[in-house]
Amino acid sequence: MRFPLVLNATPMPPRYRLAIDRPSLIQRLYVFLFILLPGACWYWGNGLSGEYWYLVWLAPVPTLVSPAYTDRKTSFLFAFVACLMGRLSWFVYLHTVVPPVLASLLTGALAYAFARIAVYSGVQLCTKRNWRSLFTYPVLMTAFEYLVLTCSPDGTATSMAYTQSDVLPIIQSASLAGTPGITFLVSLFPALCAFGWLAWQQRARILQAAGLALLIYGSVLGYGLLRLHAPMSSAALQAGVVVLDETKHHTDQQDSQQQMRAVLADYGRAITTVAATGAQVVLLPETAFRLTPLTDSLVMNSLRHMAKRANTRLIVGLADYSQPDAHNTAVVIDASGSLLTTYTKRHLVRGFESQFSAGRQTGLFPIDTLQAGVAICKDLDFPGTIRDYGQARTAVLFVPANDFRIDDWLHARMAILRGVENGFSVVRAARQGRLTISDSRGRVLREAKTTIGNQSQLIGTVPLSAQTTLFTRAGNWFGLLNLVVAFFIVLPYRRRTSVLRITN
Repeated sequence: MRFPLVLNATPMPPRYRLAIDRPSLIQRLYVFLFILLPGACWYWGNGLSGEYWYLVWLAPVPTLVSPAYTDRKTSFLFAFVACLMGRLSWFVYLHTVVPPVLASLLTGALAYAFARIAVYSGVQLCTKRNWRSLFTYPVLMTAFEYLVLTCSPDGTATSMAYTQSDVLPIIQSASLAGTPGITFLVSLFPALCAFGWLAWQQRARILQAAGLALLIYGSVLGYGLLRLHAPMSSAALQAGVVVLDETKHHTDQQDSQQQMRAVLADYGRAITTVAATGAQVVLLPETAFRLTPLTDSLVMNSLRHMAKRANTRLIVGLADYSQPDAHNTAVVIDASGSLLTTYTKRHLVRGFESQFSAGRQTGLFPIDTLQAGVAICKDLDFPGTIRDYGQARTAVLFVPANDFRIDDWLHARMAILRGVENGFSVVRAARQGRLTISDSRGRVLREAKTTIGNQSQLIGTVPLSAQTTLFTRAGNWFGLLNLVVAFFIVLPYRRRTSVLRITN
């Protein structure tokens, strides 16, 4: 297959003209630069571990400059294949949570959307090279993610913002603009690089772009560092997290009263051990116990007794089948054995939790003079849902969870980022996932794994400071702003296209 070498509207830089008479070499170079290189960056950078977060900043650069060296259709093909390669890092994970056909469609749809956005943005950069073209890519990417966040039944799971979760100065911007703010920052950088590459002979514009980059990223890093080093409240509590071996949670281990007593005894010993270290709250994972009419009273009475004996608060995830209308719930029991609140999971995993009915209310309860909250696993994928806790001035959110092993890092960091957005600490206990204690700045204070199936315990000090952030007050204002701006960016192009069709 021969690829066209030049977009008519944009002359090729002189340094490439000498290679025109060697088309086979050019073809190989194009495949490497515009497919393999960005595809590899997307694959490793947008994976499920966050280990190569910096590659996400670089991956779109070849795609954005490709319209300068080939026509629009070929650029789209390059971009689509590159992003499709990158999305394969998610395919195994998607295959575990949705049917293969749906996983394939989702992978292809995201690659298609990226290719359309990137090529349109690249053409604007190549033909105009002005401030409007510079912001086209970050605005369109942010607007697209905002639409996905608003409409998707899976919330923000596919946002590239989570790849930056361990880059603390960057993620502080979530307290202002949520995940769309992080996506905008990550997308602006490759647009700046492509702008510099394409306008390399126009020194004035390069200096202006460099000055803009310094202003934006300097401000973001300055704010991030300032927030990270700002003094926090001295209030704190000791929290413990306990998760038994995954086999203990299987239905065939909790069917009879005798089996349930054995599981309760195992949890009781672990809770006593953790409480002996001074833990004022002990968190257990999602659906730690399966309640049926046969075991309901046994489990609830045992949990009350454990809390009184250990002199600590217990937060326990339950699969409640004791009533005709089943629920995925979490109960909070105080040190006297009294039930403080019962929370029902609001966002259920499609296909895995169809037997449950969703809840509608937040789960709030007091810890001394402060407000605390409880939410369950997938609820943390939805910023709007967790914003309710920020508006209630929650100081710490406890999260019983159950992951799919392969997504342990990603899902834990999604929860942690909700704490950054709303200014509270997060304590999370996941079956087949990670146990984490994090503060309102996204710092992971303690962490352990249950992905290997073994019992795990975590004990740590949790800072308590209810801080109202701009995101808590204004919601996803930045995503909506980018959606409006994207409309005015694309509208002139749609009008020109319509005029050309009528003329022809």
